[in-house]
Amino acid sequence: MNKYFEINRIKEGLRTGKLVVNGLELRTPLLVHSADVIQYLRPGQVRTTNTRALYYDPVILAEKLRKKDLADLPDLHRVLGWQGIFFTTSGAAEIGKLAKPRGYKTNGVNFRLPNQGQLISLSPKKAIQLQEQSGADITEQLYRDVNYYAPVDDLAAAVELMGHWYATNQDTLFPITGGGLKKLHRQSIDFVTGQRPFGYFVTQTDQVDSLAEIKRNLAAIIKLLPFESLRVTKTTANFEQLRTVIRSGIDVVYSDVAVHEAVMGNALVNKGKRLDFTRESFSDDWETIDSECQCPVCTSHYSRAYLHYLARINSPQYTSLILEHNLFWLNQFVANLSSKIN
Repeated sequence: MNKYFEINRIKEGLRTGKLVVNGLELRTPLLVHSADVIQYLRPGQVRTTNTRALYYDPVILAEKLRKKDLADLPDLHRVLGWQGIFFTTSGAAEIGKLAKPRGYKTNGVNFRLPNQGQLISLSPKKAIQLQEQSGADITEQLYRDVNYYAPVDDLAAAVELMGHWYATNQDTLFPITGGGLKKLHRQSIDFVTGQRPFGYFVTQTDQVDSLAEIKRNLAAIIKLLPFESLRVTKTTANFEQLRTVIRSGIDVVYSDVAVHEAVMGNALVNKGKRLDFTRESFSDDWETIDSECQCPVCTSHYSRAYLHYLARINSPQYTSLILEHNLFWLNQFVANLSSKIN
């Protein structure tokens, strides 16, 4: 195995650790941004924001590239020249939108990519192989995505299918599903008892509609997991949800909040406050986005007035600059949480 994880310290549920993948050392908790950032910034610019890991969904990527089959996906490390780490989802959430109920079988799932018409038969083993082929350094076991609030019978059926799909691969992330039901969580984990996968991916977090329920559900699941295993989940594009998940003891969080806020025109500052520079009040404001921020945008002294000008003329550079700041600011936010423990 060319990856390992170890825990350094823990305090009030939040813990810090070290994740080493292919020789690259990453500190946890780790915020893994969406690979969509590459649409707005060059890989080198992304690295200057202290971003060392990105995640992507192989099914969504195939749709964007208009591929007829997941096997046609290129190696993103080579295409993008990305020197960091790529995490990937199994594509389960997107497949759930494309596959018919009868498409799920004990040996895999059948579905069609939009506008292509070609039937894809994806087995759990093939799903991992395709993730690796497209450049993923850390992969995820395939599972059937069911909404967090689905009927109990549907949640139970998804958990049972996951047991049939378990690929006995200790080098990947094993999904924990079952809505908010402890019995189903335990059943999920029991499938790999004695196997010890590299880590666990807590599914459905991005479907939960309240921070209190996220905290309750994560607390219940974490109690069932091996203490030393890597804990991973995905959030919505919501800063408050991101903060709650990290403070619950998750080690790695997939989030596209940086991209989402930038596209909305919002720069993140103190405690997650959002600044929208389209407002006329910024037209004569010569301060930087955040006087205490050391991101490439703030240290280059781009003023709020200049950003207001870019926003008003609908310049693509506006989104790029805001995104560059947001990436750095979020990475620093997570680093500051870690420093409080260390």
